[in-house]
Amino acid sequence: MHDIIKEKVLLFWSGGKDSALALHYLKKDPKYEVIGLVTTFDREKNLVEFHGIPDSLIIDQANMLKLPLQRIFLPPDCSNEEYIEHVGKILAIFSKRGIKTVAFGDINLEVIKSFREKMLLNLDMKAIFPLWGKNTLELSREFLNTGHKALVTSIMTDKLDNSFLACEFDHSYIDRLPSDVDPAGENGEFHTFVNYGPNFKMRVAFSKAIAVQVGPYLVSSVKEP
Repeated sequence: MHDIIKEKVLLFWSGGKDSALALHYLKKDPKYEVIGLVTTFDREKNLVEFHGIPDSLIIDQANMLKLPLQRIFLPPDCSNEEYIEHVGKILAIFSKRGIKTVAFGDINLEVIKSFREKMLLNLDMKAIFPLWGKNTLELSREFLNTGHKALVTSIMTDKLDNSFLACEFDHSYIDRLPSDVDPAGENGEFHTFVNYGPNFKMRVAFSKAIAVQVGPYLVSSVKEP
């Protein structure tokens, strides 16, 4: 019997729970082989925008996942045009190497999905969305039930109070979310930092930083311990 030739996939990695669960789905699918992670950073702060995750901890996550990491540094307040220019330049290199599939952890925001698909089409690449269209409450429960661990690093202050920040994302956290907040934070209500999961060889060590207001978010960045 011949081995099935797997489709090589780059996964966009925010360091949060949706990208971690997307990785979990891809790893279980015999069709795909994840060959690396791609993370975008604010180049002035050296952080994943609004997530409060520094470059150093994204590198630690990639090491624990045993996956190569491609970092892309974006200008502050990056416009869509600037994003396409900077990200497109890097993805074009992968496309020329024959890597034609890029995965994202988006769940149900059609405008973002369309934006990503259009950008990749121009690079002769395609976008896949392992979590697309699934129930966000069920996905959040599944994230936890599969053994993932995450910390909530930022909250939208007009949606959530301080008791929802810098604490573990667990079943009781989901239970106490207000009814107008998506259980996966899919509308940007909160962001997370994953420090362990079934694909990690060890936990990622971190400590919490003081919370600061960044636009609509209160961000409690994580940092090296």
